[in-house]
Amino acid sequence: MNRVELLDQYIVALLTAFKRPRKTPFLYAVMTGRRTGQAVTDVHLAKINSLFGLSPFLTEEVLTARLKKLRHAGILDIETETKEWSVQKSVATPFFELEGWNGFWLQERPLLFFQNLLLAIQVVSNKHHKKKHYMPVVRDKKAQFWIKKWLVNFSKAADLNERLFLELEAWLSKPYISKPEFYTDQFTGGEIVGETLEQIADAHSLLTEDVYFESLYGLHRLFLEKDHYPLLRLLMPRREALLTLSGKKTYGYLKKGYDFDEIVQMRNLRTSTIEDHFVEIKATFPSQVVPRMPEEMIVDEIQARDFLSLKEIKTAFPELDYYQIRLAVVAGGKA
Repeated sequence: MNRVELLDQYIVALLTAFKRPRKTPFLYAVMTGRRTGQAVTDVHLAKINSLFGLSPFLTEEVLTARLKKLRHAGILDIETETKEWSVQKSVATPFFELEGWNGFWLQERPLLFFQNLLLAIQVVSNKHHKKKHYMPVVRDKKAQFWIKKWLVNFSKAADLNERLFLELEAWLSKPYISKPEFYTDQFTGGEIVGETLEQIADAHSLLTEDVYFESLYGLHRLFLEKDHYPLLRLLMPRREALLTLSGKKTYGYLKKGYDFDEIVQMRNLRTSTIEDHFVEIKATFPSQVVPRMPEEMIVDEIQARDFLSLKEIKTAFPELDYYQIRLAVVAGGKA
C-alpha cells in the first residue's frame, strides 16, 4: 500500500486523534456529520472539530469496505469482542493536517454553496451569451430559488459576468488550489457543458473521492476568506443550516428569550433532548448565551487540559453536571 488514498487518510486521521478504539457506527456518524450527542462531544474532546463531517455522502458499505482494506494492509485492527477499530501502524495523513479545514462549522455548506455557484455561473453566462432557453444544471428547487434572490441584488449590474469571473479567477489562482480544473471543468455556460466529478477523476486517472476531497479543501479555504469575495459570499448558506431540524426549532425559541424550562414545556420534549440542542447550539454559535453555562474560568481550564472522556472531567470537576461539562467541552469554537 504505497500511497494512502485520501478517504483512507481521513479514517486513519480520525482514529489516531481519538486515541482510543472506536466502533464503525461512531466513525460513520463523525465522517458523515451526524450531530449525535456523542459525536458532537467527542470530536470536541479530541480537538478535531475541523475534520467533522467531511464526507456527508459516504455510505456504510463503502466505510466498511475501507476499514477491512486498511485492516488487511496492517494499518488498522479490530477488537473481536467489542468491534472497535484502532490504528496498528502509524501512517502519515498530511492532507488532513493542512491548515484551513473547518468541518464542524461548515459541514455541507461548501457543497450547497458550490451547487449555487454552478447554477449562478450557468445563468450569468447564458445571459451574457443571450441564451434564453436551457435546462438548469442544478435541479434542486432551493438552489434555483437562491439564485433568483441572488440575481435581484444585481438586476442593474451590466458587469455581473465580469465581476463574477474576476472573483473566481482570484480564488482559483490561490496557492492552495492545486488543480483549478477540478472546479472549472464542472462549470456549464453558453455552449459548454460541465463534467461530473467522476468524469474529471477519470480524465486525471484519479479516484473520484480524491478529486472530491481536493475540491472540498479549496472550498473550506474560500469560506475562511469569504469577506474578500462579495459576490461569492452571497451564495454561501448561513450557519443556521448546520443545526438539526429539531435543534433549529429550539434555537428559535432561545433567540426569542424563552428560558430553559419554558422551552422544555413548549417543545414537549425530554429535558435531555433540549440539553442536546443547547450543546449543539453552543458548538455551532460559540458566542450564543445558553442556559447554565459554566463560568469562563472553568471552561478555560477544561479546554486547556487533554481529557479523553466526560467521566474524567466529572472526576476533576464534580460540581458540574454532565450537561454543563458538555457545554464546556464544545465552547470556545472559532466559527
